[in-house]
Amino acid sequence: MSEGIDSALASVAPVAPIERARSLPLTAVPPLTWMAAVGCAADLAVNRILLRSSADTLSRDAFLQLDRWGAFSRNLAVVSGLVALAFCLVAYGSRKSGLPLSARIGIIGFGWAFVPIVTMMTFLPLAWTRVEHVLVIVGLAHALILLLILAGLHWRSTKAISSALALLLVAYVSGIVSLIVTLVGGRALWEHTERLAFAFRWSGELAYLAFPMAVGFAVRIPWREARGKWTLVLSTLAAAGVAAGMVAWRNSVGGDLTNLFYGAFRLDFLADHNAIGWYAIPLGIGWAVTCAATLSKDPALRQMGAALVLLLCTGYAPRTPSALVMSVLAVALVSRVALACALQRRAAQ
Repeated sequence: MSEGIDSALASVAPVAPIERARSLPLTAVPPLTWMAAVGCAADLAVNRILLRSSADTLSRDAFLQLDRWGAFSRNLAVVSGLVALAFCLVAYGSRKSGLPLSARIGIIGFGWAFVPIVTMMTFLPLAWTRVEHVLVIVGLAHALILLLILAGLHWRSTKAISSALALLLVAYVSGIVSLIVTLVGGRALWEHTERLAFAFRWSGELAYLAFPMAVGFAVRIPWREARGKWTLVLSTLAAAGVAAGMVAWRNSVGGDLTNLFYGAFRLDFLADHNAIGWYAIPLGIGWAVTCAATLSKDPALRQMGAALVLLLCTGYAPRTPSALVMSVLAVALVSRVALACALQRRAAQ
């Protein structure tokens, strides 16, 4: 797998455009990435929606069974995500990646500090995890995410992919700045801490919700082909399913929806119980674009579909180590797509 990635990244070197276009195994989605995406989706459905919403109504046996399924899905996502991320880091650290030496050193340095620490926190008992460890993981993850986004922008991809990367940059910068303002301002007892932290958080949340829409401009559906018609039908069903699920969830949990929704997706711009249903629109569009990208003929867009699954399932500005692994892997995939699209555009020229 790493040889295929390295050979694709080698195409950034100054060679003929046709030769660069031939080296696109970079766009192939490794099976471990799909395993991480499936595990992440199951973790969202079981651990953060079903268990939290139905804890009071489930029998003890049913609760324990769901808890076992949830633990398995979370472990599957983390283990496969860590392995897939390790392969990506090896490729980005190579001289063949076409990145400046400083960028390669930064990615390797933060990446190989992040992966071992998260691995130890995954397998060690939960009681050994302290707040300081989580803060270190959050810092390393966001530093690595920012470097990967800048690497994707360095390759000057298509306008749609570059816009999507810019939105990711705003989302993650706003998220980490909001956390820093909350921690520092809270210790200093600054009176404007909460207002400033929410301003950064909400701006990042809007950028996070707009990211799938920007990706949608890069997805081309062949309307006249059978594959395109099926893609349109399944994308519509995905959007309708998200909207119907939101309505059913609201009716089943009542006034607890605000807290449960924040726990699942970490979104709180529309915190009011009556207004929270509006989230069905951007999330429905996001899953429709995810479905369309996953079913695309273009392998680069299929990789973008896997990244969208990871980003939508982890939610905005995650703080748990397992969710941060999925976020870093998703950004790495988006950065790989940016390179692949840049190579395709140069080859067409």
